[in-house]
Amino acid sequence: MAHESHAGTYAIADLLAARFTTAKSFGLNTIAEILRADLAAHNTLVTSMLSDLCEVGTDSRRMTGGVNNAYMTEVDEFGRVATQKYVGGQEVGFPLRYFQYAAGWTRKFLENATPADLALRQIDAEKAHLLEINRQIKKALLNDTNYTFVDFLVDNTSIYVKRLINADSTVIAPGPNGESFNGASHTHFTASATLTDAEILTLISNVIEHGHGSQLRLYINAANEAAVRAFTGFTPYLDPRISYGSATNVANKRLDISRVDNRPIGIFGAAEVWVKSWMPANYLFCFDAGDSRKPLYFRHRSANASNLTLAAEFDTFPLQAEYFDAEFGIGVWTRTNGALYFYDAGATWVNPVIA
Repeated sequence: MAHESHAGTYAIADLLAARFTTAKSFGLNTIAEILRADLAAHNTLVTSMLSDLCEVGTDSRRMTGGVNNAYMTEVDEFGRVATQKYVGGQEVGFPLRYFQYAAGWTRKFLENATPADLALRQIDAEKAHLLEINRQIKKALLNDTNYTFVDFLVDNTSIYVKRLINADSTVIAPGPNGESFNGASHTHFTASATLTDAEILTLISNVIEHGHGSQLRLYINAANEAAVRAFTGFTPYLDPRISYGSATNVANKRLDISRVDNRPIGIFGAAEVWVKSWMPANYLFCFDAGDSRKPLYFRHRSANASNLTLAAEFDTFPLQAEYFDAEFGIGVWTRTNGALYFYDAGATWVNPVIA
């Protein structure tokens, strides 16, 4: 009689299901192979997660901005106009930071641990990695103060990390219709005492006027969803639990009801409105997700480097430990592709506290 065989590959779910056998019985080599595959899948997920907001690469510095308000002058056949010159842009830099996550256990723990116990340690590391990326995105986007970073992991030089346009006298490229901007006063960090539809439309316009307009998105916190929905300029997406005939749901797109704190909910002006769990309450962020000139740059050490790696394993009787690490940093790249709005009684921009 032929033996039945099952084609396939072990996955992290197999480890989580193995709760009634020890890791040694399951096979430590098999566990290591599964965890390596899961780590590779996690890093692929991270790259995908960054696609809307970040360009990913290894650059530490780039040039941006620059003014070329060139114009044609009508002359007769003997005319000769004055020469024009390009005003160069400014340098923007991207930090490279070093993060670690460590898990430890005793020798006796390993003798009794199940494959699920070991899998959960790596899942914890992956979760910590995602949370730190989320935190670094918020720190890069939601702060209006430029700073200097010493590139201590590479060459110890100073890197000038800029924010979104913040009236720091930078040279700002002209808009698509020849619009000019005063770098000493033009800012993409605005505030008012109350949330109004006019302020939201102005926020969206702050992005469009710089030539970003292919796929505008407006990110808000769930706490502000009701206020945004109440404006007459908001067109909601249809809740699939409600009939298409409902007069209050006029958009054709169905509302995602699987994740209420991370989904698009409708259209406001030229932007698609998204509820994002990581946006602080009372802060709104608009950007062009379809523009190749991303708002942020995600820097890592080398093109072949993984985002999260198992850096070292230590076995010092009776203790054992695993160290995961990640080298990355996030800085603003396209300073014009993004604008922020904050409303509070003080009517003044305040950087949010990011734990």
